[in-house]
Amino acid sequence: MSETFKFLLQNSMCHGVGWSRGLGDFLKENGYGRALILVDQGVADHSPYFWEIEGLLKAALTGLDVLVLRGSEEPDYDYLDQVAGQARALQKSDVLLGIGGGSCMDIAKAVAVLLTNPGKGIEYRGFHMVKVPGVPTVCIPTTAGTGSEVTINAVFTDKKEMKKLGINGRYLNATHAVLDAEWTMSCPPAVALSSGMDALTHAMESFMCKQHNGLTRVFSAAAFELLYKSLPSLVDDPQNRDKRQDILLGAYLAGVALFNSGSGISGALSYPIGVHFKVPHGIGGAVFLASVVEYNIKRGYTDYAELLDRIECNPGMSLAEKSKYFAELFRALSDKLGVPKYLDQWGITRANLKEVARLLIPFQGAFNQNPVEFSATEDGPKFLARHVKEGTSL
Repeated sequence: MSETFKFLLQNSMCHGVGWSRGLGDFLKENGYGRALILVDQGVADHSPYFWEIEGLLKAALTGLDVLVLRGSEEPDYDYLDQVAGQARALQKSDVLLGIGGGSCMDIAKAVAVLLTNPGKGIEYRGFHMVKVPGVPTVCIPTTAGTGSEVTINAVFTDKKEMKKLGINGRYLNATHAVLDAEWTMSCPPAVALSSGMDALTHAMESFMCKQHNGLTRVFSAAAFELLYKSLPSLVDDPQNRDKRQDILLGAYLAGVALFNSGSGISGALSYPIGVHFKVPHGIGGAVFLASVVEYNIKRGYTDYAELLDRIECNPGMSLAEKSKYFAELFRALSDKLGVPKYLDQWGITRANLKEVARLLIPFQGAFNQNPVEFSATEDGPKFLARHVKEGTSL
């Protein structure tokens, strides 16, 4: 029986190592004469590639403004309004460029719509609250992981409610995405690994999410294969630009799959521990991901066999055997990449485990997307306990 589903992809993508050196011509060809760059502070301060591309853009365009964004913490709505105010005070631009990690690109996409829609950012939180298209945007990831360059989401923390509540849906997609591994070469190793695991989390959770469909699985399975085969290079061969390019493409494909299907346990867990304990988003999901795979397999889920077939040929194995073997390979990859097993370094310990577990209750809806039943009140505390030292096993 054929499926019934909706699928959205409103984004042009440019791909290639060094592609950004032609960015000025690309912008002019699309009718953009004056540009505003929002760039992560770490990139602006430490990336020779940024300095090179900035110079090329100054020479190619009629006008160029640059706003440097803080890179020290994930953005909140107050900071979004601050940046939007700075952008509104500048001469009108034809296009807005976001150059940085996921937070920077989220700010760029949100500022783009706040330049054409009045008021504060928090007034547009939720889905499809933006009524007028924003300024055209070009998102250029300097870390390969979040997929913000293709998703229809921009995530911000509401400091009053201590929740991450994004501006999502209509007009929140970047007009263009540029995947160029040269941008990632100055990325700190720890950030590269964190963002890479974030991409892998998106690929895995969109694959197994109950709301997946045949098309999203094409994207999530392809993303998984690219990421599984290329992420080890961050440890073994960190200067390999071709592998970095594959990671960027994997993150992009995973982002397409994610916003057209949904996430799951790991993604949901990353939100409260990120807001309340400052666990970096990519790590917040990655800590739990191998355990989610094992949890599902123990309860009879065997679709991981399809992912195993993308990376190894094991024709003599049953679906259950393939899935179990997949879990072993996945755990080995997490260990190789140095994904933390425990949350104690961020202040989550057995002493406050009950307090942390209570933060999970509002996320039952997200847990319900997991293919195997997962209760925030019953399974959640046990799951968290596995990730603090001297924790209990599931």
